[in-house]
Amino acid sequence: MLLTASEGRHWRYEVCEHTDGYLVQMRDLQTGDLDEEFSTIFRTLPVAFAYAEMSAAYERYAASEADQAESEEIEFDVEATERHFIDLSDRLHDIGINGVVVQTWERESQRSSARLLH
Repeated sequence: MLLTASEGRHWRYEVCEHTDGYLVQMRDLQTGDLDEEFSTIFRTLPVAFAYAEMSAAYERYAASEADQAESEEIEFDVEATERHFIDLSDRLHDIGINGVVVQTWERESQRSSARLLH
């Protein structure tokens, strides 16, 4: 279930419910496709929200750099969202885990054959 989303220039960072917490995933605004390589799972919702906001701010900043458009507001937004994410992450002890790692872990745990080491 989608809880919220933050938009960058080309991507939307969605916060969704997940069995292990809250998933932040990246969706292309043009095609609607998910980026399978970008997903992070957090235990706490505030940190997931902050991460999505920070990711969108970074993307807007990178796009403005590519366009060679300078904006103090964009720079301030990146700094503020980064500070907010780091503060919440530190206070709640939630740094997140890469979603690809979780998928690999789940795949391995579902394997029925047990391995014996001699």
